[in-house]
Amino acid sequence: MAAYVLQRLALAVATVLAATFLTYVLLRLVPGEPAQVILTRVFLQDQIAAVSQQDVAAIADRFGLNAPLIVQYGRWLAGAVTGDLGISIRTGRSVALELGWRLSATGLIALLATLLALLLTFAAVTLKRSFPSRAAARSFELLAVGSIALPSFFLGVALIMLFALRLDWLPVSGFESWAHVVLPVAVLALGQFGFNAILLDDTLAEALEAPHIATARAKGLDERAILFGHALPNAILPLIPYLALQFAFLIGGVVIVERLFSIPGLGAYLADALDSHDGPAFLGAIGVVALAVALANLAADLAITRLDPRIRLRRGAA
Repeated sequence: MAAYVLQRLALAVATVLAATFLTYVLLRLVPGEPAQVILTRVFLQDQIAAVSQQDVAAIADRFGLNAPLIVQYGRWLAGAVTGDLGISIRTGRSVALELGWRLSATGLIALLATLLALLLTFAAVTLKRSFPSRAAARSFELLAVGSIALPSFFLGVALIMLFALRLDWLPVSGFESWAHVVLPVAVLALGQFGFNAILLDDTLAEALEAPHIATARAKGLDERAILFGHALPNAILPLIPYLALQFAFLIGGVVIVERLFSIPGLGAYLADALDSHDGPAFLGAIGVVALAVALANLAADLAITRLDPRIRLRRGAA
């Protein structure tokens, strides 16, 4: 088992290294001299001024931009390990500090949205299975498909119009209080709900056909006891990796929602860095997203190994 954990840790590290190195290479392929961009935006503050080749060369020497690409990446990686992700070209501030408070905003919203989506999923699936009927099945299907088909931007606008503008219950934008979290969390949770519900319902249907379920029914156990005590715990296991990836996606992929609600999160930061050709900020954000994906995969894998004795025995033997 220890060997398996080390193997998964090595894979997580390799994932982060591959993502950041590829991003570093692609940034160097973007048209424009990095030294000139740094000189113009950081030192001249985008003011129109004559820039000599000597000035550009001095900046290149100062920041080590004349070194081979692999050496430059190695220096960046050494700094990243110690928490130094460089200076943002756009703002002139530490990328690590900027990412820190933006990640806290996005992480909170992503966590709450994932938990709310999971709660809605359990409620919908267990209600469908506890009260089986054609109407319940059709309602479940309509809600799940509607959740998948409805764009997050449209849903966000609809919730803003209803709860912020018409009812005046919640603020439209910002991130100053818990009230500002409600609408973006609701939008993201409803967007996740459909996929979660369909997946859990399918795995639950398969779990209910297992031999030990037939044995439990033969012994006269109540259907709800069978559902919650025997079938649902096994049906949850395939959902764990998907939830982990979903959470990791929310860490770096909620640009539309963050823009809509003016949330200073990681997704908006990533988009701003890309728009302004801010290489250090973009690379740092990609590194954080890659790390989130790697850690989410690792956590999901270890959780399944812990919860499923069959997998634990197989991996322990390996």
